[in-house]
Amino acid sequence: MQLAAGGAALGDVPDHAPDHAPDHAGPAQARAQRARGRIELAFGARGLQRLAQSGCARALMPRVHGGDPLAVVINTAGGLTGGDRFGVSVTLGAGARLVLSTQAAERLYRSAGGRAEIRNAAVLGAQAALNWLPQETILFQRAAMARRLSVDMAADARFVGLETLVLGRRAMGEEVTRAAICDHWRIRRAGRLVHAEALRLDGDIGALAGRRALLDGARALAVLVVVAPDAEPMLDKARALLPTDTVRAAASAWDGRLVVRWMAPDLQPLKGALARFLDGFPGVAVPRVWQM
Repeated sequence: MQLAAGGAALGDVPDHAPDHAPDHAGPAQARAQRARGRIELAFGARGLQRLAQSGCARALMPRVHGGDPLAVVINTAGGLTGGDRFGVSVTLGAGARLVLSTQAAERLYRSAGGRAEIRNAAVLGAQAALNWLPQETILFQRAAMARRLSVDMAADARFVGLETLVLGRRAMGEEVTRAAICDHWRIRRAGRLVHAEALRLDGDIGALAGRRALLDGARALAVLVVVAPDAEPMLDKARALLPTDTVRAAASAWDGRLVVRWMAPDLQPLKGALARFLDGFPGVAVPRVWQM
């Protein structure tokens, strides 16, 4: 997904976002304490092998009966703002399986200077399977964020990744007219880059969201990417699960991957559409920690 504001040409964006927020602060604000959080998880075919966590990042492994192991990521800081740093690293050995989600939505608050940086990574061994299914990221007025997800997977591994972005919640009276967000995915299979995803929203978000060729009035959007040996044959099943109401969606498949995109006027109809899709799609289900 590639979007740019201010009349800039559509296309890939650089690997770094500007080091300034949409709104600058004075010296006193610039010295504010910043949140830092990091989680490192390693799983083998028999379960958890290693867990390291620091700062405001915590991971819980609730007991799951009749399903794949579940890791729940928690940000004890309650959200992110300019200058904060957060990241999750997952390593799955041969045959390991894991569902990763978050305890709640991630909130990106107004930045007083700089950007929040999120660096996530996953390494999948032979026949490993990772369902990366966090809850939504909510963008607040004048937020600034740079996020990257890097996945390196074996040729016969399976990766399902979902990200949901909300430009303020209508029911809460939230409006986002200015913000800066840069979001990148890089997925490599057997060492070869097979999927690159780039989203950039910067500047006058209110004007950008209204453009028909871009968000066309949508305030909530999501993308799901499946990279697996059986991804392409699942296209018909994926299309049969797409909504027919106010949520717009489309699916395509090629080169060993399946990509589905949704756009909606607000979070609630989008999340309902995502839940119905995940519950009907083979090998995936709505994580029990999701708040519906």
